Amino acid sequence: MDNMENKRIQRPLKKSIQYGCIVFVLVLCVFLGFSIYFNYKNLFIKQSQDYIRQIINYVIGYIDNDDLKQCMETNVESPKYKEMMAFLDDVKEDLDPQYLYVIKPLSEGDGNNVLVLLSAENYYDRYEYTEGNLYLGDVLEDEYTKEEVDQMRVIMGEKDIVFMESITYWGHSYCGYYTLHDSTGAPYAILGVDIDLTQMSKDILYKTLGNLVIIIITGAAFIFGFITWASKNITDPIEMLERSAIRYIKRSREVSSPEMLIFEKPDLNIKNEVESLSNTINQMTEDMKDYMFRIISAEKETIHMKEVANTDSLTGVKNKLAYDDEVKQLDVRLKGNLINELGVIMMDVNYLKKINDTYGHKYGDLLIQNFCSIVCDIFVHSPVYRIGGDEFVIILQKNDLANSDKLLKEFEKALNERASGEFNPWEAPSVAVGVAYYDRNKDTDVEDVFRRADDAMYERKKEMKAERLD
Repeated sequence: MDNMENKRIQRPLKKSIQYGCIVFVLVLCVFLGFSIYFNYKNLFIKQSQDYIRQIINYVIGYIDNDDLKQCMETNVESPKYKEMMAFLDDVKEDLDPQYLYVIKPLSEGDGNNVLVLLSAENYYDRYEYTEGNLYLGDVLEDEYTKEEVDQMRVIMGEKDIVFMESITYWGHSYCGYYTLHDSTGAPYAILGVDIDLTQMSKDILYKTLGNLVIIIITGAAFIFGFITWASKNITDPIEMLERSAIRYIKRSREVSSPEMLIFEKPDLNIKNEVESLSNTINQMTEDMKDYMFRIISAEKETIHMKEVANTDSLTGVKNKLAYDDEVKQLDVRLKGNLINELGVIMMDVNYLKKINDTYGHKYGDLLIQNFCSIVCDIFVHSPVYRIGGDEFVIILQKNDLANSDKLLKEFEKALNERASGEFNPWEAPSVAVGVAYYDRNKDTDVEDVFRRADDAMYERKKEMKAERLD
């Protein structure tokens, strides 16, 4: 009694509901927070890709590839080069990408070095504060990692724009790279457009936090409303019902006659399942004394009768009735996609009629019993059914299904050892075996699998030149 009281106090349903609601809202916040964050990020990335693609398509229409390649090779700025530099400066001023440039990754022997062909600048950086500007022929040695430069070499073989994130000397950026080709189609450099991810990350974080605040406020209102409703309609009535049940249990330990047991039904007026449960418990306590023993007795008798009805009296394995019931259950599970693996082994004991005719039916029975002993010792995880005088079925389950090939070899070895030893004919059974596995493309039910196993067994029996007795 004291233990029951302590358990009730230690883990009350009301607190469990409160904690459950809080955990639910927290998990919801975490899940929605990640979802909102990545949705915003994906949206920004898509917008960034579209924006970068527009800039690249706009710029490549102005580039004279042959002239730019010539400038790269001679390290001399041509008039067209200067016009193109001014054009890219205007694009940077007007469209405001973080960086706009043309570069070329140097050969692998140069490590992570990158050659600068052109770097766009705004007006102030180009003409007033020129420190840090990049010019034709400059080589960047430390700004890119080896992995990034290797990636650039791969990009030189691409025909479309390649997008990637980059963390370099200048910051965290989202980059679009497009390979430039001369008039012969040979790639010679990469046009790059970078967009700053730093501010984007801050914007996404702020938007995510804003949404989470709304979710938390809504969740708090939900928790308050739900707990109030649950207290009135669920937890408080259940506590009253529990106290009545505890008093009933305590009284059951003190009274000497079952007729003295009275369940004090709590006064509930909530018109829901808890009140119905209270009425049901009250009725149950009245009826329990009358038919508890009858239920137990009937259940034991039913189990015993079912076991007798489903067991083969000679061998102790399951019989044809049990097999038919199992097939029906397996068909339901197959159609409901509750199982997708099934194995059936069909076995037929050879020479049963010959042993019956030669030695008598007593020894024919011993042959069947010896056979069953071998089968049950090997296929310990699978039910064995006797469906005829000399016909048996094994429905492979659990480890037996996974190790069926190994078990069949062990079974064949056991038969061979008996056949080669000094055993009487009824002690060394000869068996024809057929195996089939469920194939969704071939089989509609268990009977199809059984039929294929039976056909395989029959073929094996013909190979063994053993007469099959129906």
